[in-house]
Amino acid sequence: MIKYSTRPIVKPFSKLLCFVIALVLFNTALAQGFTPTQAQIEQFKRMSPAEQQALASSMGINLDDYAALLGGSGNTNANQNQFEKEVSGPRTRDPQGKADGDESELERNAQLAVDELSLEEDKEVDALNEELELFGYDIFQFGADAFTPATDIPIPTDYVLGPGDTLVIQLFGKENNTHTLTIDRDGQVMFPNIGPVTLAGLSFSRVSAKIEEVVGKQMIGVQSSVTMGALRTIRIFVLGDANVPGSYIVGSLSTMTNAIFASGGVTKIGSLRNIQLKRAGKLITTLDLYDLLLKGDTSSDVRLLPGDVIFIPPIGKTTGIAGEVKRPAIYELRGEQSVEQVLKLAGGLLPTAYVPASRIERILPESGEKTLVNLDLSTRKGRTFKVQDADVIQIFSTLDTMRDIVKLEGHVKRPSGFAWRPNMRFTDIVIDVDDLLSNPDIEVGVIQRERKDTRKIEVITFSPKLAFANPGTHHNPLLESRDTITLFDYTTDRSELLLELLARLETQSNIFERQQTIEVTGSVRFPGKYPLAREMNARDAIALAGGLTEAALGTSGEITRYDLNEERSTIVMHIDLDMRLDNPILQAGDTLRLKQVPLWQKKESITLLGEVVHPGAYSILPGETLMDVLHRAGGLTPHAYSKGAVFSREELRRLEEERLADLREKIESEIAAATIQESNLKKAPDEEQAEQILENIEKVTPLGRMVIDLPAIMKTPETFDFQLVDGDTLEIPRFKPSVTVVGEVQFPTSHFFDKKLSLNDYIDRSGGTKNNADKKRIYIVKANGRVYLPSNSAWFRSKGHALDPGDTIVVPLDTDRVDRITMWSSVTQMMYQAALGIAALSAF
Repeated sequence: MIKYSTRPIVKPFSKLLCFVIALVLFNTALAQGFTPTQAQIEQFKRMSPAEQQALASSMGINLDDYAALLGGSGNTNANQNQFEKEVSGPRTRDPQGKADGDESELERNAQLAVDELSLEEDKEVDALNEELELFGYDIFQFGADAFTPATDIPIPTDYVLGPGDTLVIQLFGKENNTHTLTIDRDGQVMFPNIGPVTLAGLSFSRVSAKIEEVVGKQMIGVQSSVTMGALRTIRIFVLGDANVPGSYIVGSLSTMTNAIFASGGVTKIGSLRNIQLKRAGKLITTLDLYDLLLKGDTSSDVRLLPGDVIFIPPIGKTTGIAGEVKRPAIYELRGEQSVEQVLKLAGGLLPTAYVPASRIERILPESGEKTLVNLDLSTRKGRTFKVQDADVIQIFSTLDTMRDIVKLEGHVKRPSGFAWRPNMRFTDIVIDVDDLLSNPDIEVGVIQRERKDTRKIEVITFSPKLAFANPGTHHNPLLESRDTITLFDYTTDRSELLLELLARLETQSNIFERQQTIEVTGSVRFPGKYPLAREMNARDAIALAGGLTEAALGTSGEITRYDLNEERSTIVMHIDLDMRLDNPILQAGDTLRLKQVPLWQKKESITLLGEVVHPGAYSILPGETLMDVLHRAGGLTPHAYSKGAVFSREELRRLEEERLADLREKIESEIAAATIQESNLKKAPDEEQAEQILENIEKVTPLGRMVIDLPAIMKTPETFDFQLVDGDTLEIPRFKPSVTVVGEVQFPTSHFFDKKLSLNDYIDRSGGTKNNADKKRIYIVKANGRVYLPSNSAWFRSKGHALDPGDTIVVPLDTDRVDRITMWSSVTQMMYQAALGIAALSAF
């Protein structure tokens, strides 16, 4: 229902939420077989009749059966029905013969695909449910200064002078002089060398003529020029429903609107259309602000005189108008009696208005209840229908319905909607394969068709390849209005394209009609759930699933069928599609499984890079080890540095990628918390530093590195060798005689390896540690990725773990001495410098 409001408009989401809650509560109550609570019943009663009926239909109940429980909400009041019948006649349909609200899922989807202008019915109802505002009152929000009369404009010739006005008289000729004279309370000015001259009550043009006459008579040879100086002020009264009624001093050029704005404007219980000007107890004129707001007409905005009274009476009769009009609002009526006249106040209809389906929400004076009056504004009877006080006219929009269309989606260059015509075929829309994107699957396409009698979806499959080759035959399917054609490719999973179709088929199923879907599993490109097409056989299903893979055992398979007989049994049928007659028609719920070659193994390989005699990709057999492949590759070159071998595995790389994402999320939350804390302490958070932290995380590339000791593997393969998996990579670096120092040192860099130098020597050569360095937790990342955490260099050497070429010394940050933003900044910078990944970070 439309509501009158002086408050901000309620968002449609709030009302939608209320409706959903009511639907859930009421549905739950009836579904569980108990009487709904009074609160649930009241929530149901607050729905519109259309919403009540929609809820009842979705639950399969008759509202008449619950009339006593719902207090008669199931039946419309007989008097109301008769009242609506008298003024509206039968329910109308749009020009295409479609009843209001009769919109299919296909039409909504097609319209979104074409131009994204879908206006679903629930959105239209939400728009009509928005609270209307009183028209015109928002003009007062700008304050009085916006309507202060200008004082530097030419004075009108009919301006009447009075005490307080100032004249500037310039004399020229025999005598040149300028006099500034003010009219006193007696209405006179004291003119030098002439004496008093009475001017009060005269118009400005008459004053100019009188002074010229006086000067001409008493000052021979002198002429005069008269202009206005400072204008007087006058006291007036603004009373009635003004925001700040009282007495006001305004300029003598002020009009009624100036005074109204000076008083803060009209309250929302005051009239904008019957503002009265009273002078000496008599009504002089009335001001209709709608003339100013709607027409720009100021002819009734008269100039004020001292002692004038502006009286603002209460607002008169009102009528609201909502929906497809240019200015939806609540309007005060002043002589307007018909719907057509109210439409004129609202600026007229929008092009999207559907006038045959309009209505009026009216309060019945006898009972105080609300009722609806249907109107057809395309007729004279509807346009001249008389409105009453507190009526709300509702103008609905035309539904974005597209009748004669065909929608094309999927792996095509121009997915869109196309105009349908009789005898239209697939190749009239997709002329040839050039209209498809690269790598198309031209063996199968899907047509979704809406049955005219039930509006349920049925599915048809066809071969675009055969359609292109035989355009005049049954292979090129005839299209019907509102068909949807879906085409596929060989690289993308088809589940997303078919998701909405499968969901629609699921909603259509019931106890009497099984869900029209099948499952295809086994050795096909895209195993999964598929729609069951008309007369679909096993070969059609295989084509819809992308065809057989190289692992398929020919065309051998089986069909599992759940038979809905009294025994509810499961039937398994073995098939061989190489036999012409063994291609059965599938039924709803069937599962088609294509067999795989026994002991089939997908081709697996690993990659050897760097200092290998024959680097490259090598196919591997199940159970093959690293040393087996190294022998096949000819071993290592003389320049290989086996201690620095980098072995990576795809599974570990994905795991590191997930951990990096988690780390980024954690750092973002800690940065946000630290920023808030610093703001509370009135510190200025460093936004650039925070951005740099996240940028460093982005630079860290997950390697999937697994620490191996290649020299030990080569020396004792029976103990340390291991089996390979598909996607493994081994990179053997060339010998690099350097040691790298990163972290909290003055100058992170690499140094030439010297076996005489200790850990502290390398740190000293990098300028020493910074103040924030944690000297007790310095650690070494060996060339093979292994991490050691010595407490001092003597312990490190005593365990036989001397520094080797390719090692990295990491000096961490003392996290107890810095804030979190500084800590993460340092940590991520070290990660980037050392390119260590998650393994190095975990040793902090």
